[in-house]
Amino acid sequence: MGVGGWGLGVGGWLRRDKQSITGRIAKGQKPNPQPLSPIPYVLFALAGLWGFLIAGERGPALRELRWLIVEPLVFCGLLLYYARRRGPGYWRLIVGFWLAGGALGGLVGVLQLLGLNMAPLIGIKVGFSEDVIGVEGVRRATGLYGHPNNLGLAMGRAWPVAAAMAHVAFWQGPGGAARLRRSWPTLLVTLLCLGGLLVSFSRGAYLGAAAAGVVLMLGVGSRESGVRSRESGVRSRESGVGSRESGVGRRIRGGRLALLIIAGVVILGGMAMLAMNVERFNLLGASSGIRVQTWASALAMLRDHPLGVGLDQFGRLYPQYIDPALAGTNEINTAHPHNLLLDIALRMGPLGLIAFGWLLVIFYRRMIARAGQPSPMRAVYVGALAAMTGALVHGLVDSFYFWPDLAFAFWLFLGLALWRVAE
Repeated sequence: MGVGGWGLGVGGWLRRDKQSITGRIAKGQKPNPQPLSPIPYVLFALAGLWGFLIAGERGPALRELRWLIVEPLVFCGLLLYYARRRGPGYWRLIVGFWLAGGALGGLVGVLQLLGLNMAPLIGIKVGFSEDVIGVEGVRRATGLYGHPNNLGLAMGRAWPVAAAMAHVAFWQGPGGAARLRRSWPTLLVTLLCLGGLLVSFSRGAYLGAAAAGVVLMLGVGSRESGVRSRESGVRSRESGVGSRESGVGRRIRGGRLALLIIAGVVILGGMAMLAMNVERFNLLGASSGIRVQTWASALAMLRDHPLGVGLDQFGRLYPQYIDPALAGTNEINTAHPHNLLLDIALRMGPLGLIAFGWLLVIFYRRMIARAGQPSPMRAVYVGALAAMTGALVHGLVDSFYFWPDLAFAFWLFLGLALWRVAE
C-alpha cells in the first residue's frame, strides 16, 4: 500500500463523534475529540515525496524519505493499531521502553564526562568528532550520538515525560516509603536524562528544558493528578471530611514547589556560569554569531529555491551560500540550517510547512484536552505536551525533526494524541 493510501487507512478507522471537545469538557465528561481528517497525513507524505522528487541527488533523498517520512508514518500506524486492540497498558509499555533508551543515553553521556566511555561497547558511531569535545571553556559529552547537540536533542524529548510520570507516581497513593518505591524508576530516568542534557552543554537544549519545565509546572497542578485524586475528592464529599481534598491540594502545591526548586537551581547554575565567564554561556559569543550567519545563508538558499531544495540536500548546496568568513572552517560541513522553519521549508517546501503546522495544531488541541482530565494516562499526556513544547523551542536554534530518533519521538507523541481512548 502506498504512503497516501496508508494515511487514508489511518483516517478511516477514526470513527466520527458528534460532540466537540469543548462541549464534553464543559459537561464534565472525558474528552472525546472530533474525528480527524486524513488530509494532514497525506499532505505530510506528499511533502516528503516532493522533497525526494526535487532533490538534485536522489540517493540521500531516498534514504531520508524512507527513514524520516515513510518509516515513522508506518510506526505511528502500527502504534495506533495495537493500542486500539490492547488499551492503555500498551502505551505504558512502549513509553517505558522508550524512556529506558533515553536513560541509557543519558547515563553514557554522564559517564563520558566522568572519564568512563561506554559508547564503544554499545556500537560504532558515525560522526566527525571525538566522544568528548573541549570547546568554549567546557567539555561536552556526545553520549551515543555523533555530536553533543544530538545528545541534548534526544534527552530533551525524554526527561519531561519521565518527570511527569515520577510526579504522579510520588504523590498518588499512600505516603512514606511507598512513595519512593512507586516513583524511583521514573525519577531515576528523569535524573539520568537531565544529566545527559546537562553534560551536552547545548544552549538550545537548556532553552528547551526551561520551556518544558514551565509546561510541567502548569500541567501537574492544573487539575488533580490522575484518577486517584478524583476518587479521593469523591470520598471527601461522601464523608463530609475535607482532609483528603486538602491533601490533594498539598500534593499539587508540593509538585509545583519541587519544579520551582529545580527551576531555581537551573537559573542559579546559569548565573554561576556567567559569573565564571564561561564562553559557552556567552549568548553573544562566537558560536551564536555563526548560527546567525547560517540562518542568513539558509534564507539566501530559500530565496533562490522557494519550493525547497529536497530531502537531505542542504549540506550539498551550503558551500555555495556559506559566509566567506566560515568557508575555511568545519562549518562547511553543516548539514541543516539550525531552525525548524527553514529546515522544513528547504527539505519539503511550503507543503511541508502546512503539513507540520496542521499536525502540531492537532497535537496541541487533543493533548491539552486530555491533559485537563483525570486519567491513568494523564502524566504521559502532560509530559508529552511539555516535551513537544521544549522541542519546538529548541528547534528554533537547532534541529526539530530530521533525525531518526527525533522523527520517531514526534510520531510517538502524535500517536498518543491520535489514540481514541475510552478510559
